[in-house]
Amino acid sequence: MTDYALSEHKRDPGRWEALFKELQREIIFGTLRPRERLVEDEIIARLDATRHAVRRAFAELERVGLVIRMPNRGVQVRDYTLVEVEELYEIREILEARAARRMSLPAPKRLLEELGSIAEAHARASREERYLDIFLLNNEFHEKLYGHCGNGLLAEAIKSYTFASHPIRSRGFPDAELRRLAVEEHRQILDALAGGDADALAKLCVAHIQRPKDYYLRANRMLAQSATP
Repeated sequence: MTDYALSEHKRDPGRWEALFKELQREIIFGTLRPRERLVEDEIIARLDATRHAVRRAFAELERVGLVIRMPNRGVQVRDYTLVEVEELYEIREILEARAARRMSLPAPKRLLEELGSIAEAHARASREERYLDIFLLNNEFHEKLYGHCGNGLLAEAIKSYTFASHPIRSRGFPDAELRRLAVEEHRQILDALAGGDADALAKLCVAHIQRPKDYYLRANRMLAQSATP
């Protein structure tokens, strides 16, 4: 680390984490669009950040799959081809089904209560169209759910691939029917956790992630068709 970077770090401890969360939010909700370049100087000026913080935030965004580094073009918001979306969700299906089948059922009462509380908060956020809260609470629900699988590395892998699909999942938040179904599916997952059928739980978990993916694919196919002369 250079003396300059070290002095920035001391002057601005932890700022990169707040900056990472803000840029993540902007990517997820479309303020920063797919393939858009992230220019250090512009972000420094717009968000009153240090260069050290921007570079650390970029590194974290790259780690979770939200941006990529392009040769001679710097950092840009990641865009997925339709094939890549299918491949990403195939991996998620495999991981999440495996985690569900590993779970000890019926789930402990305390876990069911904690997940139920999160699900209710998520349902309220959905009714009130608080999209950022929907996003955060949904993440919290699934992280706690898969934390019950008994394999920390598997739970962490699920979290990583879920991060990578954030821009895909968030595309459907404005759709009221998609939100309603997500709320209902959370309740079904809770019911399955309280029962003893791991295969049924696995099928629910896999089905739950299909709707946002399908919504994203339909929207992109329609966009491609409308752009065709």
